[in-house]
Amino acid sequence: MMQNHQLQGQAELDDSSQVFRYNYILLTTLGLWPASLSDVRFFLNFGYFCYEMLLEYLDLFLFIDNFENVLMNLTENMAFSQIFIRMLMLRIYNSELGEIIGDAKKDFDAKNYTEEERKTFVAYHVKSRTFMKLLITNTALTASSYYVKPLLGQMGELMEYANSNGENSTFIFMLPYRFYTFYELNDAQTYFWTYGSQLPFVFISGFGQSAADCLMVTLVYHVSGQMAVLALRIASIDTHPSKCTQEVQKIVKAHIRLLRMGKVIQRTFSATLLGHLVGATSLVCILGYQILTSLANGERAILISFFAFIFLVLLVLYAHCTVGESLITESERVSQAYYDCEWYNMSKENARIIILCMARSQKPLQLTAGKFSMFCLQTLTDSIKASMGYLSVLRTVM
Repeated sequence: MMQNHQLQGQAELDDSSQVFRYNYILLTTLGLWPASLSDVRFFLNFGYFCYEMLLEYLDLFLFIDNFENVLMNLTENMAFSQIFIRMLMLRIYNSELGEIIGDAKKDFDAKNYTEEERKTFVAYHVKSRTFMKLLITNTALTASSYYVKPLLGQMGELMEYANSNGENSTFIFMLPYRFYTFYELNDAQTYFWTYGSQLPFVFISGFGQSAADCLMVTLVYHVSGQMAVLALRIASIDTHPSKCTQEVQKIVKAHIRLLRMGKVIQRTFSATLLGHLVGATSLVCILGYQILTSLANGERAILISFFAFIFLVLLVLYAHCTVGESLITESERVSQAYYDCEWYNMSKENARIIILCMARSQKPLQLTAGKFSMFCLQTLTDSIKASMGYLSVLRTVM
């Protein structure tokens, strides 16, 4: 009976560990999976991405006096700049992320958990998988809808152009992105070849966005789950002299390990979160303005891409703030567990160790944007309020 129960628990943990399989697929596509890093694949993807980004910045510079063009350019530019930072940081910190991933995979052994601990740990990976599915689905929807937006907005004109072979048609040769072209788009063949040449950007940007966000959510929730398990173990320390010292040593080692993992995650994604916080605040403002403008002008066909875009921005911001909040919450729970354990019934040496752990746990693990802003649920509300304030100013000025 005990063996069947353990096998069932191991199967549950094996199922939870599949989140790393999803991350493997995303990162391998970009050549960034630490265990099988491919510089050729990465630099092909990243080089193409950087080339198209330079064309976008060139378009912004050349048409800086056209407000509508600048607004549309910044909508894409801010999003793509965030993806650029994500991919770059994944490459810079690749070896450290590999160590964290390898270390995390060791935590899926049912022998190391009681039933309560296992359920607590698995619950965090259920959240992780849910967020990953939402992020990947919405990223795919946003990237694809934005790519076909020029055609959706001119579906009638496109059919008329096809039927009349280009004669007496009002179809405009509009590309999906604001990438500057060094030649005129004055015929269908040139237009559709150029349009098709930008298709790889959809996949690279989509994978670049999803890979970094999904990996961060997975690792942060993994550490949060382990912190929750640690809090349960601290609360149930056996104060009997023959067992207490050994249990305290195990808990201290586990706590140090989690602190190290948390610090690496914080350092790795610090620049990514800073870029996203600035970009998301600006994008919500700009996209809100474009949605209101499109509604006022009756351009309802392109609203789908704008709504999908703003929903993705808010979803990613919510995901980052939620996982950051969970990290703070579980850190505080560990701190409280040290206070609640029967440290006063332990030997002087063990009690002294617990007091040192209490002192260290006063500073919780957290995600930060750069070096100055903490990511939590309050960050979400502050960012949205700032965006609405900027939107109000933009509407008043324009």
